[in-house]
Amino acid sequence: MVINSYIVVPLATWAIAQIAKFTIATLKGQLDLRNLYASGGMPSVHAAVVTALATTAYLVDGPGSHLFGFTAVFGAIVIYDSLGVRRSAGEQSVALNVLISSLARGKSKLELPELRVKEVLGHNPREVAVGVAVGIVLGGLFNFDRITPLTSFLQHVPLTSELAWYTVIFALLIIGGLIQRFFLRRRFPKSQAYKSLTGKILTATQVTGWIGLVMAALEYEHASYLSWRFWSILMLLVGAIWAINIVVWAVKTLPAALAAEANVARKLKWLVFGRKRRK
Repeated sequence: MVINSYIVVPLATWAIAQIAKFTIATLKGQLDLRNLYASGGMPSVHAAVVTALATTAYLVDGPGSHLFGFTAVFGAIVIYDSLGVRRSAGEQSVALNVLISSLARGKSKLELPELRVKEVLGHNPREVAVGVAVGIVLGGLFNFDRITPLTSFLQHVPLTSELAWYTVIFALLIIGGLIQRFFLRRRFPKSQAYKSLTGKILTATQVTGWIGLVMAALEYEHASYLSWRFWSILMLLVGAIWAINIVVWAVKTLPAALAAEANVARKLKWLVFGRKRRK
């Protein structure tokens, strides 16, 4: 029996990702059977499916194949659409439905309830990142017989020069985290927004850096299964994902928090100025 991996793997990934999305939503108290087939939510099923397809093409036909190039470009377009156009369209449809409901409550003569727009939401960066990770993992698992070279590479003990690079990277993370905390605390001593940012960066750099150094030491000592280069690479990936989450949080939260702090400082300045004038 011939099994087409390019059909079976994406379909299986879609089913698993949808079930995962339904489970996550249910655990959050949002029990809705539509989460078993609807778009939107955590993780991004679109991203998971196209990534699993590209991973399959990579493992079956190789990185230099035409098929992998096609699936990679196709996947990038789908992910971009989820993050950009489709998400913007979904937010606009929600706003339109709110406006229509508001007009309907105002006893408008128009038959507004019939004009409701279908809300098809896109995804935020975190949902897409998790979807991509799910697609890569499932694509690899469903093609496990083709990733033997990769697993062999990850299970080898790294060379001394490679270990030196790992050690330098993790040490720089630790030092850099401490430096940024000192600099930002000195530069913005009264800002709670920057205090929160420095705390997040310090936690990420110290946890990733110190655990990474421990892993590098165990690899240097050839500590059985803990001597695989997989552990250092895993910590680098964890650090990268952590950094992306911090950047996303900063972009979404920091400007508004800084604007609020500036507004409060401006009001306090005028209050102090008014008190001085009364005196």
